[in-house]
Amino acid sequence: MAERRNWLVIGAGPAGLLAARRLAKAGHDVRILEAEDEPGGRVSRIRVDGLDMDAGAESFATRGGYVEELARELGLGERLVTPAGGPAWIVSEERSFAMPKAGWLGVPTSSLAPDVIKALGLSGALRAAVERFMPPEDVAPDDSLGKVARRRLGDAAVDRLIQPVVSGIFSRPVDDLRIDAAASGFAAEVSEMGLVRAAAHRRSVAPAGSAVMGIDGGIFVLTQALAADARAHGVRIETEQVVTALTRKDSQWEVYTETEKWSADEVVVAAPRPVAAALVPQLERAPDKQVALVTLSLDAPELDSQPRGSGVLAVGDVTRAKALTHANAKWAWVAREAPTRNLVRLSYNVSSREDLSGYAVADASRLLGVKLHDKQVRDLVQVTWHDAAPTRAGDREPAPGLHLVGAAAGFSGLAAIVDDDARSTLGE
Repeated sequence: MAERRNWLVIGAGPAGLLAARRLAKAGHDVRILEAEDEPGGRVSRIRVDGLDMDAGAESFATRGGYVEELARELGLGERLVTPAGGPAWIVSEERSFAMPKAGWLGVPTSSLAPDVIKALGLSGALRAAVERFMPPEDVAPDDSLGKVARRRLGDAAVDRLIQPVVSGIFSRPVDDLRIDAAASGFAAEVSEMGLVRAAAHRRSVAPAGSAVMGIDGGIFVLTQALAADARAHGVRIETEQVVTALTRKDSQWEVYTETEKWSADEVVVAAPRPVAAALVPQLERAPDKQVALVTLSLDAPELDSQPRGSGVLAVGDVTRAKALTHANAKWAWVAREAPTRNLVRLSYNVSSREDLSGYAVADASRLLGVKLHDKQVRDLVQVTWHDAAPTRAGDREPAPGLHLVGAAAGFSGLAAIVDDDARSTLGE
């Protein structure tokens, strides 16, 4: 066993909880400082019309099986569920259509299929079909996914399919997303096979079944179980501790909160990237884009037929919202717990903590294709998060005894964070 040391972890989201549990299992003394009143970070809960719902992530990617394995390890195997609703829809100013069945990350892998022609129009579908006859090109990991896709597939495929999917997953424009940030190693595959064949290959090697899973009762149940397990291994979680400064003094780190000073041999930063950058000067600062989630509980029997399946992705400026999830349609447990109401969640890209309640009903009406009214709203809850889109990881240990994990290290999504922890040697 490594020499027993005193560790402080900043942030009790999934990455911080996983790191703390790993360190405690290795025999170290571990304390987490969490700004909110309970652990969980973006995988925490909110109360909507008497029902506990996910405040952030409401599903996880099944790739690699890492999150599923963790859930089973924590005794949640019997609560794992797959989405129950139909396919997502895409809504633009000109048309509304179900997401084509054959595709990966929005890339159409059967360009002349009827559902692709409906989405792109015949000319757009023909332009995308040409890609299979184009020679592969050298693509670097830092190249823009959007720019590569526009060269090879045309603007229609990018704007009507790839952009809404990427925006829904990564909360940023496709032209601003590095190709290997979208999918690790994808640049090399595109260089070898071309974009459509590389996407088809990714789709073919994906595990059978849904690309995402959830947990009966909400994904936040996973972080609750993880926090309980961390505590069982001796981790102390201090809530409502907002870290304001982090300094190195001799061989110790001093961590200041609004009310106390803490000392440690080693520090793990598991906070969102803007918060981490404010504490760690070596981290590159970037604009603090934010994501707002507005959850509505509605008396709307007209939604019982699930008119747009599991949800909707918006194209362009059709609404302020970039996406909508119809929770009753997507998750059987929500339909079971809320049989006489409909819960929908809209997501927005924002630059400040703006109140979006005035947009939510009109945006839901436009995206669902059903006229809704303010008087049908039983409850409305808004949560705003720092942007969690993937960034450049950089140096994971920018100073002696200082370690970056999760969003602070450039990772986005529960699957990527749990995978990173599985490969970690932290504290060994």
